Amino acid sequence: MSLTKNNLTVCYFGIFNPDFSRNKVYINGLRKRNIKVLICNDDSKGLKKYPKLIKKHWPIRKDYDVMIVGFHGSVIMPLAKIISRKKIIYDAFFSVYEAEVISRGKYKNYNWRYWYIKFIDNLAVKLADSILVESEAQKEYFINKFKIKAEKINFIYTGIDEDQFFYNKIKKFEKFTVLFRGYLTPEAGVIYILKAAKILEEENIDFLIIGLGFMEKAIKAMISSLNLRNVKLISEYLDLKLMIELMLKSHISLGQFENNERLSRTIPHKAFESLALKLPYITGRAAGIGELLEDGISCLMVNLADPEDLASKIMELKNNQKLAKKITENGYNVYRLKFTSEILIDKLLKIIYSTIKKV
Repeated sequence: MSLTKNNLTVCYFGIFNPDFSRNKVYINGLRKRNIKVLICNDDSKGLKKYPKLIKKHWPIRKDYDVMIVGFHGSVIMPLAKIISRKKIIYDAFFSVYEAEVISRGKYKNYNWRYWYIKFIDNLAVKLADSILVESEAQKEYFINKFKIKAEKINFIYTGIDEDQFFYNKIKKFEKFTVLFRGYLTPEAGVIYILKAAKILEEENIDFLIIGLGFMEKAIKAMISSLNLRNVKLISEYLDLKLMIELMLKSHISLGQFENNERLSRTIPHKAFESLALKLPYITGRAAGIGELLEDGISCLMVNLADPEDLASKIMELKNNQKLAKKITENGYNVYRLKFTSEILIDKLLKIIYSTIKKV
């Protein structure tokens, strides 16, 4: 097969959300390189998605060179393998077992759902010709957990939608504002952010938490029980432009803080977004984020599950403008030199071409 960047066609297949950052970055990035991307996607509930995907795929089955199963797509990998005769790249991003069982603590009683998740996780990995994950730490995890060869798996960072997330100099909130933006999951460690807010309640600092998730009720209850008047929780979907405006108006962006096994491998989208928006980033000390940033240079890292350390680092940035400026500029330079869509798509294209050439 003789392919160039001018005649490559990619089928983006599955039940993925096309607006989810990882999918959007890769699809838009490929198209900006004049790569033809065919979207074959269906988000119907239950079993309805399978016949619909078969029907949508049939007319284009001979029109592409490689298939990418977008995140999340573990349950759809068997169908992809059955209906496609092309090489398949599985964007696992992370392990479903890791997210559902390790992170959220679900299905610990080994019910049918527990075994189903383990089975589909393993099957998806085995069926793929190449696998994409979010970090080097995730790559090592997959190699060890699924007993696969290193050459089958590649880590590629998520990046950001650069049409939306870009630095714009706007006026900050009058009161020093610390922002957490993300899903309210265990590894996020929002409980430690709230405890840090309690420690700093006499300081002139506001905490803005934008997020929702299955810990939402617990977070609301904790805000009430601690009588946190310096914390505002927005637990609803915001217009993207409004959310970015709130991020730009804040003074600090917070990452993840729980002492959670999964945290050592995952990198939240907001890490890349914060760097691009020139927000100084404070996060828990973990291997995944350590691949991107250096403590005291391009971010501040705190001890995991340690609200006192978090409160101390927030005050350090608030009171030391020279340090805040250094971290902000260095963080932005890290993004510009390593995580722009152009750089990420270069790597993705190399993975695509090497996958197509596999025997």
